[in-house]
Amino acid sequence: MVEGENDAVARMSTICCELYHAFTDFHWVGFYRLVDPQTLKVGPYQGGHGCLTITTDRGVCGACIRERKVQIENDVSKVKDHIACSPETKSEIVLPILDSSGALWAVLDIDSTELNAFDETDLQWLLHISKLAACCP
Repeated sequence: MVEGENDAVARMSTICCELYHAFTDFHWVGFYRLVDPQTLKVGPYQGGHGCLTITTDRGVCGACIRERKVQIENDVSKVKDHIACSPETKSEIVLPILDSSGALWAVLDIDSTELNAFDETDLQWLLHISKLAACCP
């Protein structure tokens, strides 16, 4: 669906739409863009309202930025600095989005209403999908 599309917003929007509608327990799917070293701003998403701004010093999205690696939290109630944009979120996976030079410019954040929603299969497919967003920040 995104093959040949060079606009990052169009790619991110399509990815969010497809993931959100494909899985009934994904209640929020979206991108947060790194606008400066300490700040993530909401990008294209599907679901209820997301947080507009997230600082990189806390939360699962912040950990993804700081560590530059995927974060899987299958029970967000156990994450001391979890940012609860929605009380429905029970599990969360966040993947870093890198550009062609390896610079981190966004994260793909998926929230589930189910505990233990994410496993190795999800990780492998979402890594593949997250690379589709990385074409063109």
